[in-house]
Amino acid sequence: MTSAGRVEVLVAPVPWRPRRDGRRRSRLVDEHRRRLGDPVEGGSTRAPIMTAYRQQALACAASLSCGPRRTAEIRVAIPDAPKILLRNVYGWFVRVERGVYGLTPAGTSALQRWPQLQMADVS
Repeated sequence: MTSAGRVEVLVAPVPWRPRRDGRRRSRLVDEHRRRLGDPVEGGSTRAPIMTAYRQQALACAASLSCGPRRTAEIRVAIPDAPKILLRNVYGWFVRVERGVYGLTPAGTSALQRWPQLQMADVS
């Protein structure tokens, strides 16, 4: 403020711009890179979001639909299969013995709920 009572602008304000979050952006790009196709229907509510992890878990379930298998066999088509089967986030898998997993009834119903996402070349 000057002695005459006027205010002088020293620096003009610039429009607000959000900060770029590189970590968040790279996680989002990685998620889209791992997805197969565009499985999310626009405008749907009360339905679980189809993520890349869920797609891989469904591929593991499709591979186990004909019976228990070793993780090494499934890993050929789905590299993250051992981690997915061990964590069992959705409760779709059951450990039959060390390194061998089977499918639970919840896994079978998941395959019926999302039949178009089963990978035909996973066997």
